[in-house]
Amino acid sequence: MKRWLALLVVLATATVSTGATGPLAQEREGDGAEFVAPRGGVDTEAPTDPRPTREDLRVKEVVAKGLKHLASIQNNDGSWSNDIGNKLGNAYQVNRDGIGKPHIGVTSICCMAFMAAGHTPDRGEHKRTVAAGLQFVFSHMDNETGWISAFGTRMYSHAFASMFLAEVYGMTRDPVVLSKLRQAVQFIVRCQNQKGSWRYVPNEESSDMSICVCQLQALRAAANVGVVVPENAIEAAREYVRQSYIVSRGEPGAFQYQIDFDGRSSFALTAAGVVALQSMGQYDSHTYEVPNATGTGTVVRRIDLSRSIAYLLNNRPDDNARYVKPGWGECRYGFWYGHYYAAQAMYQYQYASPRTWQDWNTMNREHFIKMQHPNGAWTDEIGGWDPARNAFATGMACLILSIPRGFLPIFQN
Repeated sequence: MKRWLALLVVLATATVSTGATGPLAQEREGDGAEFVAPRGGVDTEAPTDPRPTREDLRVKEVVAKGLKHLASIQNNDGSWSNDIGNKLGNAYQVNRDGIGKPHIGVTSICCMAFMAAGHTPDRGEHKRTVAAGLQFVFSHMDNETGWISAFGTRMYSHAFASMFLAEVYGMTRDPVVLSKLRQAVQFIVRCQNQKGSWRYVPNEESSDMSICVCQLQALRAAANVGVVVPENAIEAAREYVRQSYIVSRGEPGAFQYQIDFDGRSSFALTAAGVVALQSMGQYDSHTYEVPNATGTGTVVRRIDLSRSIAYLLNNRPDDNARYVKPGWGECRYGFWYGHYYAAQAMYQYQYASPRTWQDWNTMNREHFIKMQHPNGAWTDEIGGWDPARNAFATGMACLILSIPRGFLPIFQN
């Protein structure tokens, strides 16, 4: 684990830092670990044609249209309003007092969508939009605990807000953002339960894979820009994700929702599981040892990520282009959440299979463009299927389409 954290710090300084002084240098004290080439030593510096293709330019236009829509519906306090609630089965359960309220998680996702297209709080056409969103997140952080919540948002939103802070710090090196980010990370670590995971609200004893990965992504984003994350917290969460991998029953290669209660698997859960392991430097199939039941020795377990990738390919929710159109009823909250992780999983898997990523990204582009409404929005139930006010789906679509651009530190190779 020390090598994993050291690698993230080295990668962060190689991609987003230009100096070794100030707060980041202090965070990196003791960093003397050997640099290990990621992804099996594959040469990622092979020359490529840097010129954008016609398809690249088309996607850029589509994203710009989506961002223009988002900017037009931002609230005066810097937030975006959508229905606050939670996924319940295949539906979205809205809190009684959460209809159309300013949403911490949605605001963070929208801001990251702008940043993924090159806009930060201090530069770009939409810099004021991102800066206002950042101030909204600041205004709803408990300065004593580091908990980020508004109008009943839960740990999902805290994780996305923490990731947003990490990306802002990675792109600006703002010391105020660093201070807030440290608080948010410390809160996540304090809320980790004995299973190594998290649940909907802080300090719950129960766990699930989806929330675990969300928190892990936030911790990874923070470590990636130089913030110290306790090794034991990462190791415990990694073990929870590993135990969620389905070896033989049901759908081998998929990841299950809970290791001790609800064993259902899904496209979104499996995509999240793959990304979690990739975030910890495991980009392909691998084995690892765990203590045996008696505690007198170890047993070897194997995780075959090629099976997980095959599961995603076979269970893509929009595999039939005939039904893809604006307002398509299958584009629910889970659709966008699943594609958010699946795009990252496939993007990282390109080091094992470049063609897999190319084909996946091509389909993403074709289908998402077909799903966009004339005003630039994408829709789902969190925004009431209303293209005039839908922020979550629009932010997610723009964010997913912008992953290959590599502006956000967490998406950089």
